[in-house]
Amino acid sequence: MSFTAYLRSLGAAVIISALTDMLAPEGSFKKYCRLACGFMVVAVMLSPVTGRLTADGFKAPLLDTAAAEAQARARVLDRHRENLEAITEARFPGCTAAVEVDGDGGVTSLTVEGAGDAAAVMEYAKNELGLEEDRVKINENT
Repeated sequence: MSFTAYLRSLGAAVIISALTDMLAPEGSFKKYCRLACGFMVVAVMLSPVTGRLTADGFKAPLLDTAAAEAQARARVLDRHRENLEAITEARFPGCTAAVEVDGDGGVTSLTVEGAGDAAAVMEYAKNELGLEEDRVKINENT
């Protein structure tokens, strides 16, 4: 929620409080309505001071969303790399594959050890992974 949205919510709280005060019946009940509405307006007014309002908008207290997003992205990229390695090893039984990926999940390099057919591995890397020959390392003697 932006600063403009904060001002709108503050205005809405004041308007709701005023309407509640006008519509409440006279007597002790009106006194409690005023008290509750006052607490609501104060809570809305203090929300930036309590740290729940940032330059980008409201955030949940004690939750660093940028760090959580970075951790989730790192886990997804790591899982993607592991899947690519498993697919490569399944395609060429008996080999060990090491794949490197960039921040967008694109494959940057492939290292294969124990591959029986280097030409097949090179073709796989070129056609399936979109790698140039200089990004592929093949060791057939393992």
